Amino acid sequence: MGVSGSGKTETSHAVADALGFRHIEADHFHPEENVARMRAGTPLSDADRVEWLQRLVIEMQRAIEDDVGFVLACSALKRRYRDLLRDAVPGLCFAHLSIDYETAIQRVGGRAGHFMPISLVDSQFATLESPAGEPHVLVVDASQPREQVLNEITRWMNQDGGLAINANEDLSAAPLDSANKRSGEHGGQRSSEPSNMVNSLDVEPKGAELTTHAIYGGKFAQGFDRITDWLMAALLAFMVIVVFSSVVLRYAFGTGWTGAEELSRLAFVWLVFVGVASSMRRGELMAFSMIRDRFPHLLRRLVDSVSWIMVAVASALAAMGGWNQMQFGWTINSPVVGYPLAVAMVPVAASMVALAVLALIQLVNVWRRQPPLPIAEANVTAD
Repeated sequence: MGVSGSGKTETSHAVADALGFRHIEADHFHPEENVARMRAGTPLSDADRVEWLQRLVIEMQRAIEDDVGFVLACSALKRRYRDLLRDAVPGLCFAHLSIDYETAIQRVGGRAGHFMPISLVDSQFATLESPAGEPHVLVVDASQPREQVLNEITRWMNQDGGLAINANEDLSAAPLDSANKRSGEHGGQRSSEPSNMVNSLDVEPKGAELTTHAIYGGKFAQGFDRITDWLMAALLAFMVIVVFSSVVLRYAFGTGWTGAEELSRLAFVWLVFVGVASSMRRGELMAFSMIRDRFPHLLRRLVDSVSWIMVAVASALAAMGGWNQMQFGWTINSPVVGYPLAVAMVPVAASMVALAVLALIQLVNVWRRQPPLPIAEANVTAD
């Protein structure tokens, strides 16, 4: 939290990445009327912010239901705004990026392509009610280098914000959703406890994402991931054992297992299609979006909608083909081992059904999720 120019944009995503938390951008939840007022340089009233804050509460609670930590990007300049957020998430932590008036004017005036009148900066400082002394609050000197500010916030969260306690727990017992946690990148621990939530601000990630957003989350997603991960691990282990034993038998004892190649090929087919369904849920499939990303938001959504409709139709056709092959394959056995060839088509039909369903869910998400704003617009925050 903090006034415009305090460095919320860069600091917020760095904190989210370091802790492995989900990020929620408050500016994306403003009603259009609020955005129009801010663009015109008109400060928002308390009445203007009611719907906005209610939307933020819903988004925070959604993150809690999905069992993930979050970083809320919100200026939250008044005590009443912070209390409203605290009521929704008891123990919510606030990192206040404190900055002096002259530095704020200098930074806001230096933003390329951004319209932020000085009068709006004045209103921010006039509205600001310092959170110093409130529970779970850290006041940071935002005039320091960005890296120093990040280290101060993350160190505070790991020590005083409740993360240090969770770090001592047996993390192997905690559910893992690889699409919502990136602890491998920064060494951060993910926690679902309310005391581990941070309020800051962010717009654009500093580094390239390895994956897109997960299509859905929560306990069902975690269960789906566990099943597919264990199944893929078992299939890969089976392939290794079958192939290795066949090689040893052939070169050490002059014999071999004639069905090894056939069974390893069957396991490979299962492995590929189970992996495709799992990767699509997590948002880990490849995407080529260089041209699409240059389009306006509405056109991006239309392109994405057409893409997901095509994926759903193609997956449904493949599922129908897999089902027909299954029916046909029950009457034909493999030449060596003798298993019904329909067994090889089971993962094809099942994974294609899963892909069709996931594509339809993502089609809905295209219109439900708020698109990221350009930096020049996302930073317009009159609190």
